[in-house]
Amino acid sequence: MTAMMNPAAPGVTPTLLIVLVLVRVIIVLGFVLVMSRHRNLAIRHEALAQDVGTLKATMTTVSARLTEISQDGKHNTELLHTIIRGTIESASGK
Repeated sequence: MTAMMNPAAPGVTPTLLIVLVLVRVIIVLGFVLVMSRHRNLAIRHEALAQDVGTLKATMTTVSARLTEISQDGKHNTELLHTIIRGTIESASGK
């Protein structure tokens, strides 16, 4: 009967065992929380990386289109100047 009442190791009290169990539970819960947060951040990072790729592709397309519009504008300006010169020369009888 006295063997059952003795603690497992000398100097270990039930209060210390409870504290150790609580510390372990807190550590495990903290680890689970950190791993869950890490997984969520990894998923979010992947989504943002895909968005960046899409934006880069879009910017390349927009840049090419703006260059094309600029060239069209230069051609339109040249055409307008030719029409104006022709109209002025025609009106002046040359």
